Amino acid sequence: MEQPTEKKYRYTVGTSVKCHTGRGWQLGVIVRIDYKEPGWSKVVPYQVRLNSGPLIYVPADTPELCIRASAIETPDGIKSALLDFFHEDVDTAKVTIAGIQKALNDLGWEEDEGDSKKAVESLKKLPVKAWSLFTMKSMLEMEKDLCGASAASAGRAMVLLERSELKDKDRLLAHNLGLRAYSLIDFMAPKAASVDASKATELDKSNELYKGIKAYADDLAAFVSRRSKERKAYEDSKVPVTVLTGFLGSGKTTLLNYILKEQKEKKYAVIENEFGAVGVDDQLIRNKFDSDEDIIEMNNGCICCTVRGDLIKTLKKINFMIAKGKKFDGVIIETTGMADPAPVAQTFFADDDVAGTFKIDGIITVVDCKWIIERLDEEKKGENEAVEQVAFADVILLNKTDLVDKARVDKVKARILDINSQAKMIETKYSRVDLNKITNIGGFSLDRVLASDEEFFNFDQEHEHDSSVSSVGVVLKGELEMTKFNRFIGKMMREKGVDLYRSKGVVAIQGMNKRFVFQAVHMLFGGEPTTAWKKGEKRVSRMIFIGKNLDEKEIKEDAEACLAKSTAALQVDEKFIFGSGSGYKA
Repeated sequence: MEQPTEKKYRYTVGTSVKCHTGRGWQLGVIVRIDYKEPGWSKVVPYQVRLNSGPLIYVPADTPELCIRASAIETPDGIKSALLDFFHEDVDTAKVTIAGIQKALNDLGWEEDEGDSKKAVESLKKLPVKAWSLFTMKSMLEMEKDLCGASAASAGRAMVLLERSELKDKDRLLAHNLGLRAYSLIDFMAPKAASVDASKATELDKSNELYKGIKAYADDLAAFVSRRSKERKAYEDSKVPVTVLTGFLGSGKTTLLNYILKEQKEKKYAVIENEFGAVGVDDQLIRNKFDSDEDIIEMNNGCICCTVRGDLIKTLKKINFMIAKGKKFDGVIIETTGMADPAPVAQTFFADDDVAGTFKIDGIITVVDCKWIIERLDEEKKGENEAVEQVAFADVILLNKTDLVDKARVDKVKARILDINSQAKMIETKYSRVDLNKITNIGGFSLDRVLASDEEFFNFDQEHEHDSSVSSVGVVLKGELEMTKFNRFIGKMMREKGVDLYRSKGVVAIQGMNKRFVFQAVHMLFGGEPTTAWKKGEKRVSRMIFIGKNLDEKEIKEDAEACLAKSTAALQVDEKFIFGSGSGYKA
């Protein structure tokens, strides 16, 4: 096959490349340059034989259509390092991902899908020499276009290498930085890739490869900037995901209800996450949906750690619904008030199926102006979730401004600016806001996130909740007597109000034909009758209390004491004001 006398293209015949086909990125080899079919008036740069068999042509020599498959060679020393695990002469060309996974499992490596906390603890127990397994695994995953997995494996290799005392530690760290840079390029995050490549160059100055990767990333960044319209069209084809976050009691569910009410013409899939085992929020929004399948509960764990694997499965379930023909204008995720939004965002880059269908549109953080400064300044045994929620936000709603004066609002703004100067702040009451400012805003920027959090692609970062904070869920079959319920809630407010971050419930009151919904933040309480019970529907009350040092046994016993023993047909005034001590009428 003839080569052109002048180098007019980036690659030559025989180069292994990845081509952006109608079925995504596929591996292949360039077999001809300056290709032209009979009858064509135009010559194209390359003809490529895909590894799967077919011959294709590449219409333009651009990074968006064709990139080198891998410029990173297997590092010196990895073969001898792998001998520690395979106990035979290792041919790295025959090592498989499955074989490496088995070797890791034999060492005690545990990794449930999306369970970052378990992965962190497991990584701490692995011997340092396991770096070679993760490095090789990253290379194999990159070859198979498993970009998220490749980035995670490279990150794990680096964690182990940092603990090592190897003489060529810097060179091996540089190698893994180069691997991650390539993965970031595939994620179309060239600026972050350039940062990794620069670090690799500093660690291994003799290797010109990393300079080449950086130059490639910088060229791609410029190319993406020039082709932003095409890139935007590709991203616009994905289903936008809005993440609602904010500390307990800030007004997230109120905002979600408002979105669903005001945008009735839009079709959303909603993922509800609650900290406790008893779900209440879904009861507050379920009547907004045509079918139960459009709202998915994820209870008894925090979406950023304990049930993070469930989030991936849930998104794949929605993806399957879309593939079957169901149309969604977007997905809304309401996190628990204890969630760190960063691991939630990572989910959309950790799994290729998820990344191919969904995009994060924006992280919306709701803050309670009355309590947010205390939450931000609170010293906790684990992470301060309120700080994480503010720091990661694209838009921050300064909610409940009706409960504070202007001086307090200004103080809140100043405090938030110290943490996040990039987010847009909007003052709200009852979580009401111009929805054009929080949905379909394209507010999430991976490059911006990586600029402030270099460890974003370290999927094993551990999120540690304050161990003194717990939830107590109560489910009671039957109706409650209003007077007893009044005393029970009054006692909780008086004795536990300071430590009680959040209380909410949907309860059946004897003599009332409608559900009674209550919500409280510390001692601030509100409640009202809402939707009517259906004829023949079983009356079940659900309550959740979240706070510090809660006595589960005492709370459940006090709640059970509220059950009505009499079946007398009392009628309750629906204008009843909670806490007045009255409300029954003949």
